[in-house]
Amino acid sequence: MPLLPAPSPAAASSSAAFAAPPARGSAADILAALRAKAALVRKRRKTPLEDALAADGGTRAVRLVQWARTQKAGYDAGLVQWRANRLKWSQEAQDIFDHRARARREKAEVEDALSIFEMANDSVNIVASLAEFAAAQAEQDIYGGEPWFAANPVGRADTKLADDIQHHLQWTFRDGRFVDAQCLGIDQAVTLGECFIKTLYATDVDEHEAATPCLHADGQPVVDALGEYVTSDAQVKKMGRRLKGKLEWKEVYETRQTIIRQGVEAVPIHFHDISFREDAPELDLRHTNVYVSVEMSTFEAMRRFHLSKEDAVRLARCAETRICSDEEAQRERTADATVTCAPAEEPLGEVEAEQLLNTRVRLIEAYIRADVTGTGKEARMCMVFPPYHEDWIIWADYLANISPKAELPIKCDVWEPVPHRLYGRGFFSKYAYLQTATDNLWNQVNFRNEMHANPLTAVHEENLQTDEDGGAMVIGPGKTLKPKAGKRLGDCIEFALLPDADSRSLELFQTGMQLAQLRSGITSASQGDLSSVPESNTATGIKSLISRAAVLLKKPIRRLRRSKGRGFSYAVKLHYANFDRAEAFVWGEGHNKELVTITPEHVRDLDIDVEMLLTQEQNQNKLQGAQVMMQQLQGYSGMPETDKAGARVGVVQALKALEFSNAEEMVRKPVVTLESCLPLLPPEEAQKLKGLMALQQQQEQAAQQQPGAEAQAPDQGAAPGAPPMPGAGMAGAPGMMPPGAGMPGAAAPIPGAPGLA
Repeated sequence: MPLLPAPSPAAASSSAAFAAPPARGSAADILAALRAKAALVRKRRKTPLEDALAADGGTRAVRLVQWARTQKAGYDAGLVQWRANRLKWSQEAQDIFDHRARARREKAEVEDALSIFEMANDSVNIVASLAEFAAAQAEQDIYGGEPWFAANPVGRADTKLADDIQHHLQWTFRDGRFVDAQCLGIDQAVTLGECFIKTLYATDVDEHEAATPCLHADGQPVVDALGEYVTSDAQVKKMGRRLKGKLEWKEVYETRQTIIRQGVEAVPIHFHDISFREDAPELDLRHTNVYVSVEMSTFEAMRRFHLSKEDAVRLARCAETRICSDEEAQRERTADATVTCAPAEEPLGEVEAEQLLNTRVRLIEAYIRADVTGTGKEARMCMVFPPYHEDWIIWADYLANISPKAELPIKCDVWEPVPHRLYGRGFFSKYAYLQTATDNLWNQVNFRNEMHANPLTAVHEENLQTDEDGGAMVIGPGKTLKPKAGKRLGDCIEFALLPDADSRSLELFQTGMQLAQLRSGITSASQGDLSSVPESNTATGIKSLISRAAVLLKKPIRRLRRSKGRGFSYAVKLHYANFDRAEAFVWGEGHNKELVTITPEHVRDLDIDVEMLLTQEQNQNKLQGAQVMMQQLQGYSGMPETDKAGARVGVVQALKALEFSNAEEMVRKPVVTLESCLPLLPPEEAQKLKGLMALQQQQEQAAQQQPGAEAQAPDQGAAPGAPPMPGAGMAGAPGMMPPGAGMPGAAAPIPGAPGLA
């Protein structure tokens, strides 16, 4: 079943409060229990938890709402300062700094001089620039590429199903609504420190009437056995002879339903709309209950919670009821409708009831873990009740019936954790001191500039000729003054020159800018006046800052990636838990297009492992790795072959570190020859090796010539009378000697032959 769209705060509490049914006490409690039971009984369709609460007589339902309101009030009291800080930082993110001057004015007992913010309250908003950069970097790393996730079914070795699920999820979230909500959550987490996101399965259905051609018999529309209008020839053939009377086609108004949107949605929750136990280690029902305030129309509440019209009107009246005193509330609760009727309980006319049904109401949705049925066992559940007045459970059910594995549908994405707190810390909290200090200096410089342009002026009116009617003297452009006789203009007007401290203030201002840059690692427009800090407008400074920013921002972005991955994993499970139809879509482009079909049978009871890929960051790392690989191979190819033998091991290891799986194949082995080894030998040994190589070359040439001489010998099998081959008679001529015979040293071994010393 789809989750209810909600937003509200809560915290964990002991289940002992519901160990046994509370004893019936005053008439107010008895009346409230009867009304609560009546509301549950009148429901058109009840959930298992509502049925259990109705069987108790309504007492447990009343006590459950009272306990939940009390716990929520305790949570809200502990979150007062937390909400005040979030309100201030959200305003500063929008360049609204009225709270600085207002805070000073509210301290009436302050006797020191007024703050500069009382006279000038401008801001350069350094923290906003840092937060915008960090949010843009996180959004680019997590959702900057396609696909930005990988989904694999667990427990089924089906490659085709795995590919189909991956493609189906990409096709389902193709409109970007889910990503837009997640990016809005990133902005909120960076600015405030955390973001609460509710994931729900929503179905938006529009019901309307439209004209459609229908078969009429004697002026009345014809309906088939299913009660539907006969609008086609096929339906007419099925009815056959049952059609009698004058038949004709006319238009009739038919009620139609159009599904506008159906699927998983992510809704960021405002910090005013959620309550929880702030010292809980994490947002989980094991540690804290959660209460969310949600607003909807009365008709939507009537449809979603299966309320009767009577209860829907009661809900609308409850929502518009003004906050009254405890005495008035007690009097209303104890009033017996059968004896006397309070003004708020008077019967309504039809027009008044319709007006109330078109109003909007604000309700509390609670996610709690407690024993509410008296069985002695805790259970996770979700219930909806009015924020005040009525002790009435509008809707309730076990969490396992509406959420996969009874998982809390609200996730908290933290930018930077705060010790022993559920929430986190953002840029406006971390750099609040820097924001105030730099804005203080900036406003002082601007204020002094205005004072220098409009200096303090003293007028000696006794030295001026004035009219009898008098009046205040105003000095402006074109103003003419008439000094008295013997007086100069300097005797009439004096100006006070203020000391010029702007240069020192600007130095401090720039120091603050660089401190923010140094701590965050995010570059700014500063020019590096700090000693031992590389200037950001130089190559060394830019390289240092970029590497520092890459390291400092990776930690919160990785944390955000893991949190977003858990949230998206729940969204996928919720989507397929409510998947009740077959969907067919075309995947691919050009000749690679294919029709993919997903049915509920494919994904029923299927656990899916989801991983956030950080595609943009991986692509950037791959690009940098490819550039380094090209540099390594270029340097390797330029080495002498004799040097490559030792350098190849290091190049292969470097490529493996860059995650190239075929590094051994990418780097060829060196080809070493005797000629390439000559530069490595001493000069004497090199000369000897050259002589040996020359003699070896001569021997190879002689071996190639010897088979040619033997081919010139007379062919023993030649035909008689054949002419001798040229030079054939020289082989056995008297006095002829074989080559080299009689030459000095002919019997000496040939250099380079076997046996060479």
